[in-house]
Amino acid sequence: MPRTVTRLVGRSAELGELVAALEHAAAGSASVVVLDGDAGMGKTRLLTELRSTAESRGQLILLGHCVDLGDAPPPYLPFTEAFARLAIQQPALVDEVRSRFPAIWRLLPRSGETVSEPGDRADRGELFEAVVGAITALAEKQPLLFIVEDVHWADQATRDLLGFLFTRLTLEQIALVASVRSDDLHRRHPLRPTLAQWSRLPAVQRLHLDPLGASEVRELVRSLTGGVPLPENELRSIITRADGNAFFAEELVVAGQYADVQALPWQLADLLLVRLDRLSSEARELVRVAAVAGRRVPHGLLADVVDLPPAALDSALREAVDAHIIEPTPSGRGYTFRHALLAEAVYDDLLPGERVRIHAAFASAVADRPDSAPELARHARASHDLPTAYRASVRAGEEAMAVAAPQEAMKHFQAALEIAPMLPDPAALGADDPAPLVLAVVDAAVAAGRSYRGLRLAREALAALPADAPALTRAQLLYAVSFAGVGGEADLDMLHDTAEALRLVSDEPKSLFKIKLKALYARLNLIFGREVDAERWARSAIEDARELGCRGALADAETTLAVLRRRADEPAEAVERLQAVAEDAQRAGEVIAELRSRYNVGSLYYEQGDLAKAQSAYETAWRRAREVGRPWTIFGMDARGMTGLVQYARGDWDGALRTFDVTGEAPTGLAEALSASAALAIRVARGEPDAGELFAKLRPWWERESRIAVNTVVAMLELHEQHGDTDAACALLDDAIPVLAELWQDQWFLGRIRFSALAVATFGAAVPRSPEATRARLVEQARQLYEDGRTSLDKGLPEGRRLGVEGAAWLARLEAEWARLRWLADVDPPTEHDHIALWRAAVAGFDPDGGFGSVFEQARSRARLAAVLRAAGHGPEAAEQADLARMAARALRAEPLLAEIRALGTSPADRAGARGGRGTAALTDREAEVLALLVEGRTNRQIARQLYISEKTASVHVSNILAKLGVRSRTEAAAVARAG
Repeated sequence: MPRTVTRLVGRSAELGELVAALEHAAAGSASVVVLDGDAGMGKTRLLTELRSTAESRGQLILLGHCVDLGDAPPPYLPFTEAFARLAIQQPALVDEVRSRFPAIWRLLPRSGETVSEPGDRADRGELFEAVVGAITALAEKQPLLFIVEDVHWADQATRDLLGFLFTRLTLEQIALVASVRSDDLHRRHPLRPTLAQWSRLPAVQRLHLDPLGASEVRELVRSLTGGVPLPENELRSIITRADGNAFFAEELVVAGQYADVQALPWQLADLLLVRLDRLSSEARELVRVAAVAGRRVPHGLLADVVDLPPAALDSALREAVDAHIIEPTPSGRGYTFRHALLAEAVYDDLLPGERVRIHAAFASAVADRPDSAPELARHARASHDLPTAYRASVRAGEEAMAVAAPQEAMKHFQAALEIAPMLPDPAALGADDPAPLVLAVVDAAVAAGRSYRGLRLAREALAALPADAPALTRAQLLYAVSFAGVGGEADLDMLHDTAEALRLVSDEPKSLFKIKLKALYARLNLIFGREVDAERWARSAIEDARELGCRGALADAETTLAVLRRRADEPAEAVERLQAVAEDAQRAGEVIAELRSRYNVGSLYYEQGDLAKAQSAYETAWRRAREVGRPWTIFGMDARGMTGLVQYARGDWDGALRTFDVTGEAPTGLAEALSASAALAIRVARGEPDAGELFAKLRPWWERESRIAVNTVVAMLELHEQHGDTDAACALLDDAIPVLAELWQDQWFLGRIRFSALAVATFGAAVPRSPEATRARLVEQARQLYEDGRTSLDKGLPEGRRLGVEGAAWLARLEAEWARLRWLADVDPPTEHDHIALWRAAVAGFDPDGGFGSVFEQARSRARLAAVLRAAGHGPEAAEQADLARMAARALRAEPLLAEIRALGTSPADRAGARGGRGTAALTDREAEVLALLVEGRTNRQIARQLYISEKTASVHVSNILAKLGVRSRTEAAAVARAG
């Protein structure tokens, strides 16, 4: 039997870095280290050494583990374990911290009570602040080392809390070390992007454990064998097969004590099971039982499940510990497998009947224990005890929702939904009516930002409902479909479904469900422009909600009324009402209603063109969404997206990119695509060469989310303009407009004004590059785009409504781009006066003082106004507008726009004068451009159009070219240019 390793091998440098983190913490500078490496690389051994060092220095130690409990682990498990350990070791200290930060009681073990009542939901922001406060308070007494192991098994709530800690720690006496098994991080693992984000935080240091070198493995083997040398061929075999993995090396050494190591298969499971086979039958049974529990198991629970007398149990435990298969936990209250792979290998080796039997025993043992619902659900389902699994899954979902963990709640509720049809007696558990559970799934899905998932499940349940189902059940499922739908792209069917649900319950007495149904119907009527019906149903919902005290439905309906006031040109009253509704909803714990109200405050300011206030309101909604654990719910996600879009408009492009960056988080696929689509406009406007490659990845999301389509189309039209690719621009619109028309139930949506303006600009970019004979055709093609934009104004604006400041700015831009195209092509060109006036209107439209303050679009409009002014002979004003555009473009790093401005020839260097001398080398940049057009046979008028200069200026350039080239005609100048 190899001796326990007492000396750390091959990790002195890594240990030195971890000890340095302890020293920084002791000096008052918080340190965070993320320790990662493949399974078996020695992370746990290294952290054991670190704990010993910290203990020797008198530092307080908190230790928590993340545990692999399947797809739905209990939230915040490592924090619960850490505080539980401390409560056992220093109860007075925990009582003191708990009195200062009451919210951490949710993370402390309690007996005889559940986590909370289903309706008692924690404010996640309060919980997070309490954890930070508690840890900081502990560190005020003595330096603290907090170790969180196996973060690759952490649930989303735990990852969020860790990330929150990492950003808050600054000058505290705290060293926080989190270990991660890197080979578990497959491409889609939720921790993978989170690690990338953590790595960019100033306080976080990444420490990776590379494989050991051959000499270090030799040293490790010697220490494992107590210095007894192995035959060289066996040693070399271990070194080669271990591949630098300390765990593999150790297992090969152990296996070699009992069998011919060369005959063993390479698979790690076989190596592990060789060790298991050396145990007595009692010890093997104990290890198998422990493997069913997971990597760790409390002693009491293990004793309840293993069918052994106390003395035999102790003997079997001693045998398993001596064989280094399991070991006591630091608290001494349970056991853990020495390596996670040991537990996995043992579990996989169990026969199906053994698994069922042991899972059933665990389910029986944990059935009456508090906070055991997730564990009970797992064991009951694996043992085919479906009624118990159903009840436990529902309870686990309710408990997860109560602690702001909707993603975990959705998994539990969905598990219960899958079990329900297989129950032997569904009616006995109330599972014969699918509506309550479907509503719970949808509620959790919407809160987790997975509305589409909830919508699909609700539709499946509705389709499976028998024709003779109770009216209330059908109404509830119709409501579930529509409620999930408004979290994404609502359609008219949902409006009709909600109306049908109201009809089905028309004879029912007033109830919470009926009021929520009315409020939802009012909201859907608002979405589809049926404002009279929206107001009527909102007022009815408000009246009933006040009578029955339904604060969530009340807030939802009052938000609908406030939005109607906004549309009725009562913005000040609407803002005041929305803010009051949001505060009331926050006090009542009605998260969705609160976020909807806060989001609409931002939208009101946005529509007025007050982008500073809009950004502040959107940021407030986004922050609240994060605080309450709903970052990906519809209004949290939208508030974040709009925050970035407002930053984009105001010229804070770097800030917008930070807002859009979801690296290190756990966004839904929809949220990630939405952020990427919004960031695409900046990437294109900055001229990033690979920006367009993202289009193919975003296109499949169009039918799911209209904003992704809009963001993508706007960015790609900008790209097509840069290349003058009119065919691509038209094809893009032909693809996008039917999709958006279907989603919005309206072919002439107002966004087509912006689309048309950008597409016409693409034709304007193409004209100078096209043969003269094709220019009239290009104008005719663009005419349809222009007319489509005008038609959208006429047909897309509801009667009695005025165009908002953003729409007005893009309408002015459309008129200016249409005039510019005709001017460049010399097809029905505008007068000089009208052309200048149109571009002045476009510049004013994007001015923050009275218009829609888009820094980039105003700079682009200024550049084109400068071109027109220069052609009209207004040189000083043209230079002024170009300089203003140049300053903005430089600040934005908008290289394509800077190139357009440079082509105007209005920079200080251009205005300084031409180079001296004779021949083509003596030509200025502008004269070289004129000469290139002379080679193409262009007239002075055509040259003036293309270069945005007056005919007189073009004539002067031609004269200068003839003089510098020493020729007498344009034909001779062209010949000289062709010659060289």
